[in-house]
Amino acid sequence: MTTSNPLAKFDIAPEDIDRLVAAFYARIRAHPTLGPVFARAIAAEDGPEWRAHERKIAAFWRNAIGIERGAYDGNPMRVHVANPDVHPGMFSTWLALFRETAEEVLAPHQARAIAALADKIGESMRYGVTQRGQVKGAPPVLR
Repeated sequence: MTTSNPLAKFDIAPEDIDRLVAAFYARIRAHPTLGPVFARAIAAEDGPEWRAHERKIAAFWRNAIGIERGAYDGNPMRVHVANPDVHPGMFSTWLALFRETAEEVLAPHQARAIAALADKIGESMRYGVTQRGQVKGAPPVLR
């Protein structure tokens, strides 16, 4: 059995990414747990303008997929680790919403590919948030 590389470029148009990001953030805004966390973070980062954040995240995905290198120059790991409202358990919900939205908005092959990439990115961020405040070489702080 072969597994596909989730980091491989796949066929998706920038407009598809824009639709996915807009639909996803509509769900995020309505989500009882994630909505308030995102609202506080986006207000601190971009002001009250969700559209500016959506453009930034669409650029992140275009860059991550490889269809527009250099479109995004931020550091999402640093942003998520620095936000004390972000907890490791939130990533499962985030990924489930993202996958569900991708399956509804994109063609099946696109949804599978971007969800696989999101899983890799989400797991990495979950790990980074889990390690927040850990001192290298010290016993882990269990929360």
